[in-house]
Amino acid sequence: QETATHESAMSPEALDGFAGMMAGLFQTEPLTDEQTARLPAAQAVVGQMMPDGFYGEMMRDMMEKTMRPMMAMFSEPDFILASRLTLDEAAIAELGDAEKRELLTMLDPAWDRRADTMVDALIANMGGAFAAVEPPVRAGLAKAYAVRFDEAQLADISSFFATPTGSEFARQSMSLFADPQVMGATMEALPEMVGSFTEMETSMEAALESLPAQHTVAQTCKFDTLK
Repeated sequence: QETATHESAMSPEALDGFAGMMAGLFQTEPLTDEQTARLPAAQAVVGQMMPDGFYGEMMRDMMEKTMRPMMAMFSEPDFILASRLTLDEAAIAELGDAEKRELLTMLDPAWDRRADTMVDALIANMGGAFAAVEPPVRAGLAKAYAVRFDEAQLADISSFFATPTGSEFARQSMSLFADPQVMGATMEALPEMVGSFTEMETSMEAALESLPAQHTVAQTCKFDTLK
């Protein structure tokens, strides 16, 4: 298994090529001279919103608030017992708490610590990735601000951020999307989103039916031979 893992790992060259390919999916126009002139003001605004280390802190906080509750759900005694043993819900419901803990301890002596240990390790190991992502995110956000806001608007934003309320808003604005209120509301919409995906798949299949069928490799070779 270890050998297979090493062989399947992407080389640095392949990883660079993949990153370049993904970056190529989002082509952007070069900044105009006017937008480039606004870039320092935009960078200052973004600096107020994203001070050094902010992105990593925000992502760690978001993972803490999302991953830990999710993993805790999979650490519930009933869930573990149902997934590890051939017992139905009725049989598990008849067990007392002490019996459940005894069974769980037999199956996994660290069942009550495993999920937290996994989340702790994940968040700790993602720290380097978050640190690497922060500079390009800050640079890209500054360019977006330079494109979308003119000089006067950037000055207004900067003036607002200089006020006590504006300073607090700048500090909180980027992390609002990771707020439990927002995440909870998003999860409430999950069933509807899944339903939309199902409808999307059906519509796509219907659209593809209007196209000629794809040929297999064998059919393609046969057509070449006939030619």
